[in-house]
Amino acid sequence: MTIKHTICGSVAIPLMCLYGVGLAQNDAVEMVLDILKSGDQDMQAAAISMVKDMPGEEITKALAVELPKLSPTSQVQLLSALGDRGDAAARPAVVAAVESEDQSVRIAALRALGQLGDDTTVGLLARTAAGARGAEQKAARDSLYRLRGPKVDQVILDEIPEAEARVKVELISGVGQRNISAGVEPLLKTAKDGDRKVRTESFRVLKVVAGPEHLPALVKLLIEAQSSSDRSECQKSVAAVAHKIEDKNKQAQAVLTALPKVKQTQSRCALLGVLGKIGDNKALPVLTAALKEKDADIQTAAIRSLAEWPTARPLMDLQKIASSSENKLHRILALRGFVRLIGLETRLPDAAIVDLYKKAMSLAPDVGEKRRVLSGLATAKSRGALEMAQAYLREETLSREAEFAVVKIAEGIAADSPDLAKDTLREIIEQTKNDTLREQAQEVLDKMEQ
Repeated sequence: MTIKHTICGSVAIPLMCLYGVGLAQNDAVEMVLDILKSGDQDMQAAAISMVKDMPGEEITKALAVELPKLSPTSQVQLLSALGDRGDAAARPAVVAAVESEDQSVRIAALRALGQLGDDTTVGLLARTAAGARGAEQKAARDSLYRLRGPKVDQVILDEIPEAEARVKVELISGVGQRNISAGVEPLLKTAKDGDRKVRTESFRVLKVVAGPEHLPALVKLLIEAQSSSDRSECQKSVAAVAHKIEDKNKQAQAVLTALPKVKQTQSRCALLGVLGKIGDNKALPVLTAALKEKDADIQTAAIRSLAEWPTARPLMDLQKIASSSENKLHRILALRGFVRLIGLETRLPDAAIVDLYKKAMSLAPDVGEKRRVLSGLATAKSRGALEMAQAYLREETLSREAEFAVVKIAEGIAADSPDLAKDTLREIIEQTKNDTLREQAQEVLDKMEQ
């Protein structure tokens, strides 16, 4: 006979195997139920741990009947066991436990529904997720995402149109987490919902479930967007879906096709702006042409797009704007983009990179922009970059950024110029008044010396 033990107080209590050899199954079930009714939580825990593998729907039903009669601690344990059993006969009792006054019981019930629930529990989980917070909300969401059954995905989609806003958000999130490709069309509608959170979640999930074939519809949404936040979120969706196109020279095609037909300035700006997020080189001539348009907003959108280009290709275009534009905003935006793109430049030798940073510094109109240049310079890894950063150590308004740049550059050249890097770090450790920076420099130096 197989024997299992648990500890109740200081007494070892033998619990015979509940099926197989030993007790007959009916007797084993009766024994477990007697223990559950006993009120002895230690024995209850031992019995509950042994019921997971006991076969039979009747056992599940008998356990479910006892569930609400147990203490909260034992209910949590039994709910976990019922979930592991995976027997749908326990579902009604688990659903009822979601309404328990005890939060730990509610959370355990919600978790169990991830294993026991089906399409009939979609609404319950979505509503609970919408109204709960913390661990309870997470349990409801996780179970909604894990539900199994052939009808679950369709029920999620069917419930979206009539749900209240906060529940709609949870259902839409479920579409993304479950990667329901059939959800694209419903989400193209909810992306126009009257509730901002619903629209935002729709755009976020469309990035996941939409495919390149949906780009024209997404571009249309971008053109029709009524708020800056909607335009921003929709741009992210368009760019994310465009990047799913393998041919990089075709990723911006849907935007480029729509752009000539759009006359409204705000919409044109939105389309120009998304081109920078996509980064298709075929869009560069369109952006450089937009720089010559009379409308300052169009020019601004084109500059912003060039400034966030994923490669250094528009580098010289931005330098030209930063050097010669009569519009102060345009000069600043171009300068910031110029500095960012220098950090992406991989074709030029180190000396040429440093010259570009020096050019940027000469174009910087104030201390704030000079600090930005030094922050960009910190990513360079050359002696020339180190010398440029060191030249600003004695300028009071720039010394902090210069010190930071020196430490980062020294770390970057440590492999090729270890002696120079160590000497530089020691000087910073000795001279800086910034305790945090001193610690960072010391950490880099310690690693090198090890």
